[in-house]
Amino acid sequence: MKRFTEERTSPGAIKVMVANLPIILCELLQGAFQAVPDIKIVLPANDLQHLLNAAEANVDVILIGSSKSDSLGAVSILQSIPDAYKNARVVVLTQDPDYAEVISLFRAGAKGIFGSADLRFELLCKCIRCVHQGQIWAKNELLVHLVSSLSHPRSTNVVDRQGKPLLTTREQQVLHLLSDGLSNSELATVLKLSEHTIKNHLFRIYDKLGVSNRMEAVLYALTPRNPPPLQNRPSNPMPSNKITIIKTA
Repeated sequence: MKRFTEERTSPGAIKVMVANLPIILCELLQGAFQAVPDIKIVLPANDLQHLLNAAEANVDVILIGSSKSDSLGAVSILQSIPDAYKNARVVVLTQDPDYAEVISLFRAGAKGIFGSADLRFELLCKCIRCVHQGQIWAKNELLVHLVSSLSHPRSTNVVDRQGKPLLTTREQQVLHLLSDGLSNSELATVLKLSEHTIKNHLFRIYDKLGVSNRMEAVLYALTPRNPPPLQNRPSNPMPSNKITIIKTA
């Protein structure tokens, strides 16, 4: 099978692995890509277990299907992709993704999100080429919404499932200012702290939220989650300009 893939793939072509797509769509894509000289599907196609077992590591782009009815969602697949594919870039083909889904997929490592409602083959090819070149791909409206939310974020209170704060008051202040786009030096000036202290606060925030950088921390805080049980909610409602973000296990 590997020899077959190497013989059929033109030198320099973008090697694409397809997984978790509907069988009919996968077969249509296989046939269509045969006429595209710079994009080739590596085989076996649409074999999710093959992907997770890292049986074919010579891949440039991974195209993963996502459906709201799937028991194994694209986020779970992204989080389970072996290190053998660390150089591959992932495009998720999903149905009418909303803002929360887009944030979750990007946080999980996706580099492109392609809505099946806008599925045009030539546009999908462009998406694959752009992602392969290191660009990010998503619908303009979703990107605008994302940029707008990062530029004008609402106040965030990060709590656990019982409604208890995950961050200290100071850490919450740092996260809120971080979402406003302040640098470490600007954070230090506003909070009247040293940059070393700011870095310590950031490391603790990353550790508590399970993220690795400032962008992931902001995206985590802006990602909608299920509210805590009614009996654990505070008796006084939150002000209208606040949102509560729930960290799930």
